[in-house]
Order: sequence, then C-alpha cells, then structure tokens
Amino acid sequence: MSGESASPSEFVEAIPGGEAVHGALYRYGLGIMFAANVFGAGSVYILADTGANFAYSLLWVLPLAFLIDIALHDMSARLAVADEPLAEYILDAVPIGGRPLLVGVSLLSALWAVSNYAVAGAALAWLVPFFDNVIVGIVLAAGFGVGIVQMKVYDRIEAVIAVMVFAVFGSYGLLLAGLDVPWQSVAAGLQPALATDIGYLTAVIALLGTTVYWPNFFIQSSIQPTKEWSNIWDYRRDNAAGIATTLTIGSFVMIVSAVTLSEGSMTLTGPGVPLAEIIGQGALVVFMIAVLCATITSATGTLFGAGFIIPQSLGRHTVFGDTAFRRTVIALVVLSAATALPMLLYTGFGPVEMAIIMPAVNGAIGLPLTVFALIGAVNRYYDIEWYENLGFLAAGIVLLIGSLLTVQSLYETIMGIL
Repeated sequence: MSGESASPSEFVEAIPGGEAVHGALYRYGLGIMFAANVFGAGSVYILADTGANFAYSLLWVLPLAFLIDIALHDMSARLAVADEPLAEYILDAVPIGGRPLLVGVSLLSALWAVSNYAVAGAALAWLVPFFDNVIVGIVLAAGFGVGIVQMKVYDRIEAVIAVMVFAVFGSYGLLLAGLDVPWQSVAAGLQPALATDIGYLTAVIALLGTTVYWPNFFIQSSIQPTKEWSNIWDYRRDNAAGIATTLTIGSFVMIVSAVTLSEGSMTLTGPGVPLAEIIGQGALVVFMIAVLCATITSATGTLFGAGFIIPQSLGRHTVFGDTAFRRTVIALVVLSAATALPMLLYTGFGPVEMAIIMPAVNGAIGLPLTVFALIGAVNRYYDIEWYENLGFLAAGIVLLIGSLLTVQSLYETIMGIL
C-alpha cells in the first residue's frame, strides 16, 4: 500500500472534520461549481453597476432569477437522471445544422472566458506591481486555468473551485460587515416593481442574463456518469444550494455598491475605491483578490460546458475529465486568452467593458436557444405535466422577450466601443 497514493476523497476524510467536508462537497459541490461559473467578471461589474445606478430598487430581480434558474435546472437535472445530455438531444433534433450550431454556441460561451481572462490579467497586474503587465497577467491566469483542467479528477477540481468561491463569498461578506447598511431600504428593494424606462428594463434583463447561466445546463445534463446520482432530489438539493450561494454573493455586491458608489462609468478598481476610503486600503486589496478568484474559476468552469458539447457534437460519449473533454477545454482556454490580447490592444474594449458586454451577448443569443432546447428535451424523455410546461414556458418567454428588447441597444453599444 505504501506505493499507492491516496485519493482526494481519502485525503480529505483523513484530516480533522474532513469527513464532514467531503460529505458536504459530495452533496453540494456541483452547485458550488455552478455558482463559480456564474459569478465571474461580468457578474461583479454588472451587479456593481446596477447597485451604483439603481441603488436597492432592483434587488427583487435576484429572487426572480432564483425561481427561473430553479425551473431550468430542474429540466437539466431530469436529463441528468436519464443520462440524456442536452447537446446530444440538439444534435438529434436538428439533423441538418445541429453540429455547427453546437460548435457555434461553444465558441459563444468562450466569450465569457475572453472577458474573464482580460479582467484576471488586469487584476493580477494591479495586485503584483513588479510585472505590472496585463498581457503577462492574462498568460498566468490562463495557465492557472489549464492547471485546474489538468487535475483531471472531478473531486479535486470541485474542491479547488469550492475553496475559491468561498474566498469570494467571505471577501464580500467582510466588506459588507464594515459598512453601515440601511437595511430598511434593502428590504424595500425586494418588493417587485417595474418601470417603463428603457435603462431600468435593460438592467433587469442584464441581471437575469448574468445570473441564469446557460453553460451550466449542458454540464448538468452530462454529469450523471461522474456524480452517479439517479435521484432527482439529489440534483434539486444541490441546485438550490448553488443558486442560493450565487444570489447571496450577488446581493452582497449590489448592496455594497449601492452604499458606496455613485452613477458613472465603471472601472477595474471602481467598486473597491470607495470601500478603501470608508474601511481602509486593505478593502481595495480584498476586492481585487475577490475579482481575481471569481474570474479564474468562472473562465475555466464555463468552458466545462464546451468540454462536453464539442465532443458530443462529434458523436463521442464524453465524461468529465476524459481526454476529449480536457483537450477541448484547454484549447478554448488558450483561444480565449489569445483572443483577449488583441481585443485589448486593437479595439476600444477595456477589461470592464468586455466583462459587461460578453455576458450580454451570451444572454441575448445562447440563453433563449438553450432554454427552448431544454423544454424540447425534457418533453421527449419525460411525461411532463401541463402546469410544469407552463412554468418552463413562462421562464423561457421572459428570457426571450428580454433578449429581443436588448439586442438593438447591445449592438449599438458594441459598435460605439469599436
């Protein structure tokens, strides 16, 4: 036995309290990984921008996002129980053009990684002044992403990502604890309200687009061979914990930003500068570390969806961490980092602009497509009650209308930057 290395599970269980940690990761680790995917650069700056411009008045969108996300994850969880990956359903349902469609959405998801690596590179350059070079920072961040993928074993990757997510969670919790928050105004912001102002509606859709994360549905529908869960309630429990984690961190960011920021253009350190003035310079460092952790985990985890989609589109049965999965993810990590470099050098896009625009592009195109594919897939493999379909369709229609409302303004914004 001396020549055998302990598995990650055995190592964790061997430390004090390790068995409880391992049990928690087994039950909730997938949901925490989904939370890490959601909470990247886009979420940080979109939520901060929303808090700065609308104070607490849009906090009610987060519980709405929770309900929509629960409905969509319930569909992909049913596909997971049946071991029917969503990408394979699309390939079968769209026999002509299905393969290029799947490759296209995989490349679309890589735009998230492009923006995340751009922000990670800028954050590293700020945190480590001795090289003060965004390009070097992007290369290092991408290298860390490759390192995560090359860990191969799902349990190891899940544990590393969980640690980084809770670092982000703890960072924002510490920042929030140092502020004098008007909790009555926070409670009032949880009351749903709609306005006809286009800026308000666009902000609502941006929040939904950055919190309802479509690559997660492809990952979950393909995860059964890895998690080996055959009970739908295992997925539901995990999903609820992961989505709740995401939206709790999101509410922290919005509240902190509403307290400290005023209207205006968002910058890389913008959300952290007022915190430093109120709490002390260490708050800015904590904020930037939280941004760095969020961007690296989101950039890498988002591409796990493509790690399943592309091999599945080629007719290959893929499991998490196998050769096809890793080659796909690593290739897209390299492509994303390589794309971020010329975009920063030769266009008007800065890291923060990319962080806000790229999720919006994905929300406008990838999200509605994925939602209606989920509805078709779950109806193929299950006898769905009429009221369930009504709820699924309602979620899909809300997101589709939102994407249609924002396409023109999104196009104009991109053209203005270029």
